[in-house]
Amino acid sequence: MQNKTFMYILILVVIVFLIFDLFTVFNRRPKFDITFYKTVVETDYSDTATITTIAGLSFKDEKSMYEYKESYTNASSKTFLNYFEQISKEIGKTITVVSYENSAKERAGILEIEEVAVLKNLVDVSNNTYTLNMGNIQINPNPNSLFIVYIPKDSILVSSNPTPTSFENNKLSWDGESLKNFPTVIYRRK
Repeated sequence: MQNKTFMYILILVVIVFLIFDLFTVFNRRPKFDITFYKTVVETDYSDTATITTIAGLSFKDEKSMYEYKESYTNASSKTFLNYFEQISKEIGKTITVVSYENSAKERAGILEIEEVAVLKNLVDVSNNTYTLNMGNIQINPNPNSLFIVYIPKDSILVSSNPTPTSFENNKLSWDGESLKNFPTVIYRRK
């Protein structure tokens, strides 16, 4: 009889832990929604490119926004450098962060985060051909996102994979959820 009682208590404890685990798993959703996301990549005739990213984050409450802003401000530079170390390992080429700046500002209840990075070896240079690529790195598209690549004004676009949603002069654009991976853009001098 005592063994049966002990077994029932043990089963009850396991069930309580399972319910608690399920509750915590379902409540671990991010405390914010991405309202917009814009990335601009500017290239020239070197192996270096500048990436500017602007994201708008909408939080469920003001306290969550200020907590996120504080933790972002304290850890963003280190996180960014670690990210590109990891990317370099994944794609098999060393991408070096030459400079990095960021800011986080509140505007009309939305936390706007801006990051500007100059990255060396983002563009492969061979003879007169320049290839912007980061391997098969995934991008998390958002319906309100925009990804733009500027190639030099006096260059000729050789190819772009995937095909941009628009191409005018030296500006290639992908909007919404049309871009799943970082694009490969090949251009050359005229």
